Amino acid sequence: MKIKKEISERIVRKCLECAKQIPIILYSDGSYRNGHYFGKLPLYTKAERKKELRGGTHKSKIGNHWFNVCNYDPKPYKHIEYWECPKCYWRY
Repeated sequence: MKIKKEISERIVRKCLECAKQIPIILYSDGSYRNGHYFGKLPLYTKAERKKELRGGTHKSKIGNHWFNVCNYDPKPYKHIEYWECPKCYWRY
Protein backbone atom coordinates (compact mmCIF):
# COMPACT_ATOMS: atom_id res chain seq x y z
CA MET A 1 0.00 0.00 0.00
CA LYS A 2 1.46 3.32 -1.08
CA ILE A 3 1.04 6.34 1.20
CA LYS A 4 0.21 9.54 -0.66
CA LYS A 5 2.27 12.61 0.21
CA GLU A 6 0.33 15.78 0.84
CA ILE A 7 1.80 19.26 0.62
CA SER A 8 1.73 20.80 4.09
CA GLU A 9 3.46 24.12 3.38
CA ARG A 10 5.31 26.13 0.75
CA ILE A 11 8.18 28.31 1.97
CA VAL A 12 10.82 30.50 0.35
CA ARG A 13 14.40 30.43 1.63
CA LYS A 14 17.61 32.02 0.42
CA CYS A 15 20.60 30.00 -0.82
CA LEU A 16 23.61 30.84 1.36
CA GLU A 17 26.03 30.30 -1.54
CA CYS A 18 24.51 32.42 -4.33
CA ALA A 19 21.73 34.33 -2.42
CA LYS A 20 19.07 33.12 -4.89
CA GLN A 21 15.50 32.59 -3.64
CA ILE A 22 14.54 28.90 -3.39
CA PRO A 23 10.84 27.92 -3.39
CA ILE A 24 10.64 24.86 -1.11
CA ILE A 25 7.73 22.45 -0.86
CA LEU A 26 7.26 20.76 2.54
CA TYR A 27 5.28 17.52 2.73
CA SER A 28 3.22 16.12 5.60
CA ASP A 29 5.66 13.22 6.17
CA GLY A 30 8.57 15.63 6.90
CA SER A 31 10.26 15.43 3.48
CA TYR A 32 10.92 18.42 1.23
CA ARG A 33 11.70 19.28 -2.39
CA ASN A 34 13.69 21.95 -4.36
CA GLY A 35 16.61 22.51 -2.00
CA HIS A 36 19.23 20.95 0.24
CA TYR A 37 19.03 21.57 4.00
CA PHE A 38 22.14 21.26 6.18
CA GLY A 39 20.78 22.26 9.58
CA LYS A 40 21.00 25.36 11.71
CA LEU A 41 24.15 27.45 12.17
CA PRO A 42 24.76 29.43 15.37
CA LEU A 43 25.71 33.12 15.18
CA TYR A 44 27.94 34.63 17.86
CA THR A 45 28.75 38.20 18.88
CA LYS A 46 32.33 39.47 18.83
CA ALA A 47 32.29 39.65 22.64
CA GLU A 48 31.38 35.94 22.92
CA ARG A 49 34.17 35.03 20.48
CA LYS A 50 36.66 36.99 22.60
CA LYS A 51 35.50 35.11 25.73
CA GLU A 52 36.05 31.83 23.86
CA LEU A 53 39.62 32.83 22.93
CA ARG A 54 40.41 34.03 26.48
CA GLY A 55 39.12 30.74 27.90
CA GLY A 56 41.97 28.77 26.34
CA THR A 57 42.04 25.13 25.27
CA HIS A 58 42.87 21.67 26.57
CA LYS A 59 43.92 18.50 24.76
CA SER A 60 41.41 15.70 24.31
CA LYS A 61 41.98 12.28 22.75
CA ILE A 62 39.40 10.63 20.48
CA GLY A 63 40.55 7.28 19.15
CA ASN A 64 44.18 7.70 18.05
CA HIS A 65 43.91 11.46 17.46
CA TRP A 66 44.50 14.40 19.81
CA PHE A 67 42.41 17.58 19.47
CA ASN A 68 42.50 21.04 21.06
CA VAL A 69 39.12 21.66 22.68
CA CYS A 70 37.92 25.09 23.86
CA ASN A 71 37.29 25.49 27.59
CA TYR A 72 34.44 27.98 27.00
CA ASP A 73 31.53 27.49 24.59
CA PRO A 74 30.21 30.79 23.27
CA LYS A 75 26.48 31.34 23.57
CA PRO A 76 24.79 32.04 20.22
CA TYR A 77 22.39 34.96 19.97
CA LYS A 78 20.63 33.51 16.91
CA HIS A 79 20.49 30.46 14.62
CA ILE A 80 20.07 30.56 10.84
CA GLU A 81 19.03 27.73 8.54
CA TYR A 82 21.60 26.60 5.99
CA TRP A 83 19.93 25.95 2.60
CA GLU A 84 21.55 25.50 -0.80
CA CYS A 85 19.89 25.55 -4.20
CA PRO A 86 20.40 22.44 -6.39
CA LYS A 87 22.75 24.31 -8.73
CA CYS A 88 25.16 25.24 -5.91
CA TYR A 89 24.84 21.82 -4.25
CA TRP A 90 25.75 19.84 -7.38
CA ARG A 91 28.49 22.25 -8.46
CA TYR A 92 31.08 20.64 -6.17
